[in-house]
Amino acid sequence: MLRVAMSHPDYTTPEQKRALLGLAEPGVEARPCGSAGLEYLAVARGDLDAVAFSWELAWDHAAGLLLVTEAGGAHLTVAGEPFRITGPNVLPFTAARDEATARRIRELLT
Repeated sequence: MLRVAMSHPDYTTPEQKRALLGLAEPGVEARPCGSAGLEYLAVARGDLDAVAFSWELAWDHAAGLLLVTEAGGAHLTVAGEPFRITGPNVLPFTAARDEATARRIRELLT
């Protein structure tokens, strides 16, 4: 079971909402995120498999992406590129516990 915290659908564009609906798959337990910083910490600690976010404000992601990366994780946009702190990015994007999980979440989002 993949445990994923995602952007709350109320705060997404119609296109991003459609992408996030890809997480409604058997074997995926998706829930709206709380604090982005705490969700990144949960991924780094292994309490959560991934996050899927639809916004790119650097102050929400810079430290968390570094933390997840240093813990062995990976991050990808739906375009298959690493998330760029300075943008622009094709959204949504995922940060996950490892490269394989990031690729799997990206597949579900596309």
